[in-house]
Amino acid sequence: MTAHGGPDAAPGSSAPAAPTTSGSAPGTVSDAAERRRPGWRWAARGVLLAAVAITVMAIALFIGMRSNDAAIDEHLGSATATVLSVSPLRTGVEFVDVTGATVRPEGGVLYPGLLSFDQQFVVEYSTTDPQIARVAGRTASVGTLVLLTVTAVTWILCVPLCWWCLRHSGLALFGWRRRLVIAGPPWGSRP
Repeated sequence: MTAHGGPDAAPGSSAPAAPTTSGSAPGTVSDAAERRRPGWRWAARGVLLAAVAITVMAIALFIGMRSNDAAIDEHLGSATATVLSVSPLRTGVEFVDVTGATVRPEGGVLYPGLLSFDQQFVVEYSTTDPQIARVAGRTASVGTLVLLTVTAVTWILCVPLCWWCLRHSGLALFGWRRRLVIAGPPWGSRP
């Protein structure tokens, strides 16, 4: 059995010499940089996770808008509605359906646009489920542009942020920078 060790290894010992941490040789990474890396990697993962979550929500909203439009188009009813409240998340309306019942959709009206308090407008709704109502003449295509814009802006911000975080972690995309820092460039000089 042949013993392998560094120049400081005792004859006959099979354990390699322990790496020294005092001072950094050219082409190695300092301990402080190694400790900093996981934080930047987790930051990149967090940014990526947020972008994926926003994209999934946009896809879910897109599917929901299309299914609501399909439900309204299959059993179309229309009525005059009055705006009861306007908030950033919901526009509350009230209308009387074909059965004579007063309806206040819990989720508000779809695609409210520039509606204002106490305004009257024509609403289209599903006669089988009057809780699904939209402003007459507006469809999911109105919301699709907003969803596409939000998704595009999310990824336009996500990609550079991830790259920046990975760059600060010592990794660039696919880890090529870390390999170059630790191992040195593959085109290095040979003795």
